[in-house]
Amino acid sequence: MPLNQKNQRKNQQAESQESKKPTTINRLPTVLIVGKSNVGKSTLFNKLIGKRKSIVADEEGTTRDAVVDRVLYYDKSFLLVDTCGIFEGKEDEIYEKSKEFTLKALQESDLILFVVDGKNGLSSEDYTIAEMLRKSQVDIILIANKSESEKNYTKVYPDLFALGFGEPFPISAEQSKNLDELIELVIQKLEEKGYDLNAETKIDNLIRVTIAGKPNAGKSSLFNMIVNEERALVTPIAGTTRDTIDDIVKLGDKNYLFVDTAGLRKKSKINDFIERVSTLRTIEAIERSDVVILVIDSTEGITRQDQRIAGLAEKNGKGLVVVFNKWDLVKHADKRIKEYMEQFKEKLYFVDYAPVIFTSAINRVGYRELIKAINTAYNSLHKKVPTSAVNAAIQRMIAKPPHGLKLYYGLQVDTRPPTFLFFVNKREVPESFQTAIRKTIREQVEPFVGVPIFLKFKEKE
Repeated sequence: MPLNQKNQRKNQQAESQESKKPTTINRLPTVLIVGKSNVGKSTLFNKLIGKRKSIVADEEGTTRDAVVDRVLYYDKSFLLVDTCGIFEGKEDEIYEKSKEFTLKALQESDLILFVVDGKNGLSSEDYTIAEMLRKSQVDIILIANKSESEKNYTKVYPDLFALGFGEPFPISAEQSKNLDELIELVIQKLEEKGYDLNAETKIDNLIRVTIAGKPNAGKSSLFNMIVNEERALVTPIAGTTRDTIDDIVKLGDKNYLFVDTAGLRKKSKINDFIERVSTLRTIEAIERSDVVILVIDSTEGITRQDQRIAGLAEKNGKGLVVVFNKWDLVKHADKRIKEYMEQFKEKLYFVDYAPVIFTSAINRVGYRELIKAINTAYNSLHKKVPTSAVNAAIQRMIAKPPHGLKLYYGLQVDTRPPTFLFFVNKREVPESFQTAIRKTIREQVEPFVGVPIFLKFKEKE
């Protein structure tokens, strides 16, 4: 064979071998947990991500939203999605919407964990889901959960092959049985598809924003407006969202983690386990955030619950943006802005530093103003002012200090939130005088728009 033909043959063989190698994909793949209600999907999700994020309860349909988090196993990672259970014969609007979300998520996933009951065996729902999964044409791992008892699992084991997905993988999410082996199998499947699970996924300077408010104030609609897709479950029924759900969004040169929370109810109305856990998750989300968006239903005005949420944000030193949502439903809205601002100053006077935005999530009204307000509050959290400016302003205001009080000098000692330390002759500083100090700092040094100012006092020796 001539030399040039030999070289051509070698090149063709090399190209053929290269084409068989999987193309490296740098984005994080998505693994979906699917199964009927109460089969242990949320327990499995929480165990795999290493924290309690999805609410776990014996009640059917506890999970309504698609809850997403990252599984980190040594130096490899992938995204895991906990979906709602898929029900037969349900006509309830919330469950129909949940099912719709699950079907959409199937099309966007890279691998599916189909969870069935390894203790009690299959039901008609499992066969219905199996048929749906076959149509999705996504690779599937059949998971037999609750298989801690070998005796019970042996009885149901033969029947599981009827689903058509081959050998089931037995686990016990509750007892963490075979979970490491499951993760290793998932990693193997994903790497065979060409995913680089070692890809760097850390996002620097992530602005964490929690969307909070009372039930049915439009939080999920606002969340969907921001992430620009129907990511949170939205229905007219109060209390639709139970889990906290989140999404990372890049806007311009900034990265945001937006968290949609369950509505905070009055304690007297929290009458079941799921409601209590939802409330705790909302409070935790506020505590972890940089900026809180307080969503108020414009058709109802500011309520005691709204005041409570504002108080939580202030107490935890978070940035705050107040949003009057559903502005499209307010009659003669353009002429009533002054009225709403007066209501804000009267009922939320203790967070009068917060910017106020009027939005209609449905019509995407107020979107730009909202993002700008978030950025302003976030920047205020990190601002540091000169000590000379602080003392110059304070000296002008203490010509007539409270009786017996001497304020010597002060300086900013921290950010997130801005915190000032003042040296005095006694620690008992009247609250009215502290309010005057904050006002002076905002008016003469730096407005610190959107964030509380914390004050500390120390006796000078």
